[in-house]
Amino acid sequence: MKKVVSFLLVLMMVLSITLVSLAEEKPTLSVYFGNESLNKTMVTKFAELHPEINVEHITSDTASAEQVLKTGISAGDAPNVCSYWGTRVNTFYDIGMCKDLRDYLSEETLAKVSPTMQGVATGENGEIYAIPYDAVYHVMFYNKDMMTEYGFEEPKTWDDLTAIFAKLKEDNIFGFCTNSVSMQDCMYGLTYSLLEEIAPGTSLGVASGEVSVLPGTEAGDAISKVINQVKEWYDAGYWYPGDGGISCSADDANAAFAQGRTMFIFNFSGALSTHAGNCDFEIGWQMKPVSEDGMTSYENIEPNVFFIPSNTDEEHSKLAASFLEYVLSQDIQQEVVNAFYIPSVTGYEYKDISTISQEMFVTLDSGNIIPGINPTRTSSAMQIFVKQQVFAAPCGGIMTVDETLEEMERIRLESIQ
Repeated sequence: MKKVVSFLLVLMMVLSITLVSLAEEKPTLSVYFGNESLNKTMVTKFAELHPEINVEHITSDTASAEQVLKTGISAGDAPNVCSYWGTRVNTFYDIGMCKDLRDYLSEETLAKVSPTMQGVATGENGEIYAIPYDAVYHVMFYNKDMMTEYGFEEPKTWDDLTAIFAKLKEDNIFGFCTNSVSMQDCMYGLTYSLLEEIAPGTSLGVASGEVSVLPGTEAGDAISKVINQVKEWYDAGYWYPGDGGISCSADDANAAFAQGRTMFIFNFSGALSTHAGNCDFEIGWQMKPVSEDGMTSYENIEPNVFFIPSNTDEEHSKLAASFLEYVLSQDIQQEVVNAFYIPSVTGYEYKDISTISQEMFVTLDSGNIIPGINPTRTSSAMQIFVKQQVFAAPCGGIMTVDETLEEMERIRLESIQ
């Protein structure tokens, strides 16, 4: 009897060791992206669907993301799947840090993605360096109840907008607000219509660092016209909260809009979730007005994308591809819609989609949304300048308008050397 018991104990120990060994042998998929609720949902759902895989969610500070990822890839120690802004993912694939996903995803899977969004991560020879999973573009949200109360119509031109601002000021209401601390590119989109008037593709040329923006050049004069217009609005006291407009945080701007202290807010489309939760009035949205009647308003689209680092081994590349396929599934794309973002697959039938979100989908196919034209694409230095200084510097008297353009030109030349 003792021998039987001893045998059973030994057998249990062997089985226990074997099970532990098997658990340790489970492959691990590491995914790098933000810690927002939507991102957590993607990781959690994929892990539940694939219990045979250990899924590791890695995050870091947004400001250091580029350096962290490049250091990891160079050292051969990067996550298997990396998330980055679509407009700036070229900073990785231009130096050979991204795999061509055509080797891992079927044509059927790739065909699901909106061509407009995919454009930011497609190489000259059709390489697919990254896959968009959601997107935003910069818009103007407005207080629709206030619009009705005053009898205003959606402004089509800068003059229309200025007239609305002036009327609102009579009642101590600011015309507009924005997150000027870190998202001045929300307003920079006012330049796109003027740049495209010069010649189609000029906006992309500026964003890619291929077109000079010095004072006196066509592109420089177009950008100068926009900066001067915004400065006029600032000097007139239309930009909330007056003198502090050039240093207004996202929270302050969102609160001012929700409280009816300003009628318009320049923001990214994904902020609709914040506004819908905070505002007790109906929200409207529109593309940015143009300088003259008859011109076309254009906007940059900013997808969030996933890429697989070029030195990821084959086993983990295949695991990464399975994650990307799931991200493009209707299940996850519905989660994107639920979060008020624009899904990268617009062909699915979505539930509980807001009217505004639906209108934004339609606008994607209008030809007015162009991938990659935000000058943050040029370089990290340009990204910081456009987001934090392009309007704040001239409005705050730190630089003249010409000096602002000269600084943009200096950064442009530095980026291409």
